[in-house]
Amino acid sequence: MTGRMPVFMSVVLGLVLTTGCEVKREIHLKVVNVRASAIYCLFDPSCAVTATDSLTTPIPMSAGGTSLLHSRTFVGKSGTPASGLYGYEYQIDLSKAVETIVDVKGVATKNLSCLESIALEFGPIIDHLDYNGDGKAGDMLYVVTSDGPGRIGLRSVHKWSNRTIVNFDSLLCVGGSNHQGDSTYFFGLVSAQPPRSVAASIKETVGLAPESPKLRKELRHDVLVRGPQTGTASESERPGSL
Repeated sequence: MTGRMPVFMSVVLGLVLTTGCEVKREIHLKVVNVRASAIYCLFDPSCAVTATDSLTTPIPMSAGGTSLLHSRTFVGKSGTPASGLYGYEYQIDLSKAVETIVDVKGVATKNLSCLESIALEFGPIIDHLDYNGDGKAGDMLYVVTSDGPGRIGLRSVHKWSNRTIVNFDSLLCVGGSNHQGDSTYFFGLVSAQPPRSVAASIKETVGLAPESPKLRKELRHDVLVRGPQTGTASESERPGSL
């Protein structure tokens, strides 16, 4: 009996580790850049969409002015490639956010505030559509880099369980005395589930002038956005959903 114990424990440990990997596994999402007209043709024959549900949430950044997170949804019309599916789009807008000035030993110093990433709960992602029209299905997330507002894109996106983490391709910073704050392009995912309110976590880096990196600190802000309702097990396991 004693001789069998190590073998038994190894089998149990292996099952636990395997199960854990299946439940929580990191997946890097395929991201493509698109024109507004191209992506919206998948949802509406007119190649334009109207939001059926939207939410604009202030971001409590360490800056002056207004920092906003926009989220909106729309539904694919009958006869389109995305028929019956829900498109979810997001944009962070710092165009009306401004840096603050703090006193450092009698010297007026700029306090810089920038955003690095956003993470939100997003269940099974539809991955059988061709967003950029290259003839290859499997696109998971799109960025509207043409015919739309914004200028900051995405560096990488990965999914951990039901959590989707979006990293910007450069810091998204507030404006100053002689320049406007940054905004992301609209970026989107598609789900088979209708919308609900979910929590998003936004990572901010705040500190003094760039020559003082040791004085920077990181903050996280939790805000509400629109995201898909939780699907059933059969829906999350069906082909075409991640």
